[in-house]
Amino acid sequence: MRSPALVASAAGRWVSTAALAAVLSLLAGAEAGAASKPPLFLRSCTIEPPEQTPLFSAPTSARAAAGDETDDDGDDDDDDDDDDDAPRGFISPGSSTCIAVSGTVNAGIQRDDFRANALARATGLVPQSVTSFPLSTTFRIETGQSLSNGLYLASAFEFSVDTNSEGGNDLSIGEISVTLGAFTFGVAGSRFDFWAGDEFAFIARIPSRTVSLIGYERQLTEAVSLSLSAEGASVDQSTTLPTAGKRVPDGVARLLYESGPLTLHGAVALRDVPSFGGSSLLGRAAILGLTWDGTLLERPLTLTGQIAEATNAAAYIGSRLDQRTALPLIASDITTRGWSGVVSIGREWTDEWSSNAYVSRYRLSVAQSTGSRGEIRIDRLAANLVWAPVDGLRLGLEASLAWQRIDLAARSLAANLNGRQMSAQLFIERSF
Repeated sequence: MRSPALVASAAGRWVSTAALAAVLSLLAGAEAGAASKPPLFLRSCTIEPPEQTPLFSAPTSARAAAGDETDDDGDDDDDDDDDDDAPRGFISPGSSTCIAVSGTVNAGIQRDDFRANALARATGLVPQSVTSFPLSTTFRIETGQSLSNGLYLASAFEFSVDTNSEGGNDLSIGEISVTLGAFTFGVAGSRFDFWAGDEFAFIARIPSRTVSLIGYERQLTEAVSLSLSAEGASVDQSTTLPTAGKRVPDGVARLLYESGPLTLHGAVALRDVPSFGGSSLLGRAAILGLTWDGTLLERPLTLTGQIAEATNAAAYIGSRLDQRTALPLIASDITTRGWSGVVSIGREWTDEWSSNAYVSRYRLSVAQSTGSRGEIRIDRLAANLVWAPVDGLRLGLEASLAWQRIDLAARSLAANLNGRQMSAQLFIERSF
């Protein structure tokens, strides 16, 4: 018979062994659990809203036939190109929101020469020829996610910093918007605008015409979409007419057709323009633009054309350069009528070399207190040659020529705009 001491010793060893086995089992289970759960990392994503179901859908047989033709024509490559243009970002661990951060830095050296008649130079207001070193930076943050109820939620914040003629910096907001399903709220570019001229450094360095808006967009068919928006121009006093006394925002309606290489843009706008005695005038504008992407000698070619007309709504015609020149000379309580047009061509010569050119015309008739009508006339011609050795890097040489004539009574400051301006610049641009 075993002694109590031996039994106690054996029991102690058994308890120790059981405890050790339990600890090892727990550790092994923890290691197995950790091995079964992969570590959390940032995931790549693409911000691209889901396709809307068209309001007027084609029959299933017609869509199937169109799909077969698309496959036969090799349009899948175009879809891949569209995916490449979508902003790429990341999804942080534990989140379902895709975040994309991008920006552009553009620097260069620019030479401006002014030519004017003796009468204009006698005023002493004609600018002297000058060499400058323009620098602009743009920063953009975008987010996008699909909610549990099926709606797509997106937001965008963009601002730019540009050097001015005095050597200081100008901060401008390009966009602060939220999109929920088919509705957009915030500050963004006008739905009326079409050709932006971002291929040209002269125009791209000028902030876009931004408006506060409430917008709605609906896909009518597979190729046609309708956009309705209420827009206010008070957030962009630098490039738009004063808006004091306005009672309602501008109303803009747009139809956009996108199919294959062709894009058609048609829009109309109505605005309430304050006048003398507290009354108001009805301003109206219309625009028609198109872009065609094709090939010439097996190399990509892009053609763009646009024509716009406006009555008592001068902010809706002309490029950003034209608006910056003409709109500061116009009061909000005078009647105007004008039109503008532009033709642009872009060509890729090789994978690294491309060129762009455009010609534009701007005409604005302005009522004056003397009873006569003044006129603002601007014609522009510009071209550039761009080398892009790697993605995100562009080096270019650009030149432009503008003929300007301002005939406005009691507007002596307009004298410095009469004549011809020749500009040339060498620039480098880095996108990230």
